[in-house]
Amino acid sequence: MTENFNILVNKLNAFRFKYGLYKLIRGAALVFVLLITLYTVFSVVEYYIYLSSLTRKVIFYGYLIFAGLLSTQFIFVPLFRLLHILKPIDLKSSTHLIQKHFGEIKDKLLNIIELSDLHDKQYSNDLLIASIDQKIDELKVFDFNEAIEYKNIKVISIYLIVSVLIASGILLFNKNIFTESTNRLVHYNQEFVKPAPFSFQLTNESLKAKKGDPYTVKVIAEGDEIPQIVYINIEGNNYLMKTIETGNYEFEMASVINPVSFYFTDLNYKSDSYTLQLLPKPGINSFTVNVIPPSYTLGESQLLENIGDVQVPCGTILKWQFSGIDVDSLALLFNDSIRVKATENEGLFELERRIYKSSNYNVYIRNSVTEEELALSYNIDVIPDIYPDIEVMRIEDSTRLTRFFFKGVIGDDYGFSSLKFHYNIANEDTAIALPFSKNTTDQEFYFSYDFNAVESEGAISYYFSVSDNDAINGYKTTTSDSYTFVFPDKEELEANEKEQFENLENMIAESQQLSKEIQNSLQNLQIKNMDTNTSDWEKSQMVNDIVQKQNQLEKLYDKIKQDNKRLNNYMNSFNDNSEAIIEKQKQIEELLKEVFTDELQELMDEFNKLAEEFDSKKLNELTRDMNVTMDDLQKQLDRNLEMLKKFKVEQKLQDITDEMSEMAMEEEKMAREINEEKNFEEISEKVNEHQENLKDLEKRLNEALEMNKELEKPIGFDDFDEEFKEMQNSSEESKENLEKKNRKKSSQSIQKTSEQMKNAAFAMQQMLDMNSMQQNQENIQNLRQILDNLVLLSFNQEDVLTGLSSISAKDPRLTELNKEQKRIEDQSKIVRDSLYALAKRTPQISSMISNELVDMEINLTKSGEQLEEALFPQARSSQQFVITATNNLALLLNESLEQLEKQMANAQPGDQQCENPGGMGSGMQDLKESSESIKQQLQKMIEQMKNGNSQGLSQQLGQSLMQHEMMQQMLRDLMNNGQVGSQAQETLKRIDEMLEQNRRELMSKSINAETIARQNLITTRLLEAEKAETEREFEDKRESESADEFYSNPVKFFEYKEKENFTIEYLNRNSNTLNNFYNKKYKDYLNKIQDQSEE
Repeated sequence: MTENFNILVNKLNAFRFKYGLYKLIRGAALVFVLLITLYTVFSVVEYYIYLSSLTRKVIFYGYLIFAGLLSTQFIFVPLFRLLHILKPIDLKSSTHLIQKHFGEIKDKLLNIIELSDLHDKQYSNDLLIASIDQKIDELKVFDFNEAIEYKNIKVISIYLIVSVLIASGILLFNKNIFTESTNRLVHYNQEFVKPAPFSFQLTNESLKAKKGDPYTVKVIAEGDEIPQIVYINIEGNNYLMKTIETGNYEFEMASVINPVSFYFTDLNYKSDSYTLQLLPKPGINSFTVNVIPPSYTLGESQLLENIGDVQVPCGTILKWQFSGIDVDSLALLFNDSIRVKATENEGLFELERRIYKSSNYNVYIRNSVTEEELALSYNIDVIPDIYPDIEVMRIEDSTRLTRFFFKGVIGDDYGFSSLKFHYNIANEDTAIALPFSKNTTDQEFYFSYDFNAVESEGAISYYFSVSDNDAINGYKTTTSDSYTFVFPDKEELEANEKEQFENLENMIAESQQLSKEIQNSLQNLQIKNMDTNTSDWEKSQMVNDIVQKQNQLEKLYDKIKQDNKRLNNYMNSFNDNSEAIIEKQKQIEELLKEVFTDELQELMDEFNKLAEEFDSKKLNELTRDMNVTMDDLQKQLDRNLEMLKKFKVEQKLQDITDEMSEMAMEEEKMAREINEEKNFEEISEKVNEHQENLKDLEKRLNEALEMNKELEKPIGFDDFDEEFKEMQNSSEESKENLEKKNRKKSSQSIQKTSEQMKNAAFAMQQMLDMNSMQQNQENIQNLRQILDNLVLLSFNQEDVLTGLSSISAKDPRLTELNKEQKRIEDQSKIVRDSLYALAKRTPQISSMISNELVDMEINLTKSGEQLEEALFPQARSSQQFVITATNNLALLLNESLEQLEKQMANAQPGDQQCENPGGMGSGMQDLKESSESIKQQLQKMIEQMKNGNSQGLSQQLGQSLMQHEMMQQMLRDLMNNGQVGSQAQETLKRIDEMLEQNRRELMSKSINAETIARQNLITTRLLEAEKAETEREFEDKRESESADEFYSNPVKFFEYKEKENFTIEYLNRNSNTLNNFYNKKYKDYLNKIQDQSEE
């Protein structure tokens, strides 16, 4: 190309550059003008109008988009073309711009560009160049730069300056128009409220709520004008807020489930928007409590689900396991003071605690965004393991006062670990373990203890203790009431014995005096009865007076028996009495029991009936019999008193002998100890003690000898004055040698004293044994003489009976028979007096002998009176009874004689005891069966006789008579073999009499209802006899020396004791349900029964 063309091209390139720069400047100015103007407008509008969030959002993003588009179009595109990043305008486009400005150029410039494009083609280059140069020459006069219209930039610059000035003015006037508006426009999501004449102030500390919890929004309005009504706008809905006071408002959201956006408004102005954030709320989904009671309660574990209130024994282990929701930690607070944190294990919270006392507990939970809060609240009710209970009933053994029987009841919640009997001597406690059942919560126990086993002479306190099985609390122990047992000292023993014995003597003397008064009253009554001037009423009053005295005598004698037994028990409990002494005690007790015989009681009962229905005819017979029995009673009382006195003397002498022997052994022991370097002071104290004991023994011996002189036949016993003087002298010598500390002489003198004591004790025992033997020999001789007289009397009475069998009232032999009968009466008096004299010193002669003697006397008197009145059949009957009584008396005396001879043979007086190897059980059973069979036969015969059917009646009568005789034989065998006691013996005798009466009615064929009633009474009497014998055997067992087995089993003792209270116990334990009124009546009734039983 030519140079002109190149110049033209350079000019066009320069134009294109300047035009690009022009476009850039103009575009930038235009953009700034538009953006500043819009910004100013939007700011002013927003500042004053407070556009909505949506409008502000549209303006914000519209402004940004518009600014982006303008900047792209008017700044970045020209700039990139200027920088050739984008394709700049081409030459053709440039020519168009120039041509547009210079219209005279027309298409010349364009043609040049087009011709240049044809330069390399098939056309002629020269022609083209020439054409181009021509056209270029025509264009040289034009300055292409003038085609750029710079005035437009000036206009736009003016607009820019104006907009900037306006914006600057506004900025200077109130910069908040731009700052606040810009802030609101930029933060288009935030709610901006047009300033009101008041402002809302949110007073909640935190806009956070737990899910599901209520939340109260609190706001106050401050400013010049306070709105009366304020609404809260929640999610576009207005809700009236509660006006607490002027300017103070609240609104409660019942349950917040989702985040909440809200603002406050009075419908004219509104506050900023707020958002209530939702926090995760911790909670308990479920829980279990594993209850593990202490092992000693034997309770089973329990797993409780969602049950927090529990009632458990003390010491129970509770294991909690909680399953939570949004829970990071869990703790239990016990009684608002003890806090225990649970451990987390695989999403479960676990806690374990042993519970000792009742408490409430609260479950607190929390998570990372919440404070700790109370989730659950429950109570634990602890059943305390109370102390065990113990109640003890104590009964003193009436036969051995040192022995006690105990029955106890123990109770506890769960069981026991120990049961003990404690006794304390001088503050030293000794415990004896007792058997019990560990796991039985309520049980009885029995125990007996004899304090003679304790070597103590002072006071002994004792009690029981029981411990439960509560190992957790250290085995709680409860003790029973404490009791005290005191061994009486020697002085107290002697004083008590003396006092009780004097009381016995006085009561026996009183009873003798009372029996004499009764006898005198009977004699007066007999005289008054013969006096026709004495009215029946006066006689009846005399009978009543006698009956009262009889009752008084009976009560007095019951007390004598009880007091004598109590005295014996007291003496045996605290003294080591010999077997002989104990046997004599029993013999005297038995004699005292048998003084009031059944015959005497029957006479008294008949006399009582006489007091109710006075009968003068019957009075004479009763008075006669009562005189005889009362005379016998006086003699027995006199006998018993004499025997008691004698026994008391023998016991005192025996005690003195035994104590002397014991002192001799102690002296011998001291003699050995002094040679073994024993302390002189200790030996000297014992010697002084023995000196005082010797003086006491001598004093007691003299007292016993004085009592001995009062006996009708005193015991031969020396006063031992010389021996006591020698012993005192030897003892004084020992004392002097001990003071001189001469061991050898002290030992010799003490040994000498011991020998003297031994000799004295031996001599005393020999005298006692000799007296006993001599007395037995004399008693045996007297008994043999009395037996001979009895046999002679019996033969004489048989002769009279034989002579009387075939005599008439006018027979001259009657006078001789009357005289013979009188002689027999005189002989009986001799026998009677001899027997009474012998009985005073021979306890083997029982009251049964006296009973037979009374029967003999009564029938002898009756026989004499009946002979005088010529009542021969009655006289023969009485004489027959005399013979029977005489024979029975001979048999009983013969038994007593054999017993005395046996004692003599063994040379151990008082050592034999009555034994009962077989008892009467089988014999009594046979008698009851036989009685029942006879009754059935009698009833059958009565029915036949009523129906007039006599067929086979004779055969049945024969069989019944045979059974009667067999039963009588069995009965008499039982009475004669010595296996039954006195009470049962008397009952069997009455049964024999009733059997005999029934037998006579059978023989005379006069069977009636009375016969059946009598047979029923026989059965009843058999049962009474059996009961009496059972009680006697029981008493013998308890009081015998072989009672160890019974003593070792106190259960039997309490069973026996409780028999008499069985009815009361049964009624008390009866489970009848009564109302208060009847229940009180019921209890009063029981108390009345109890009082009667005690009386």
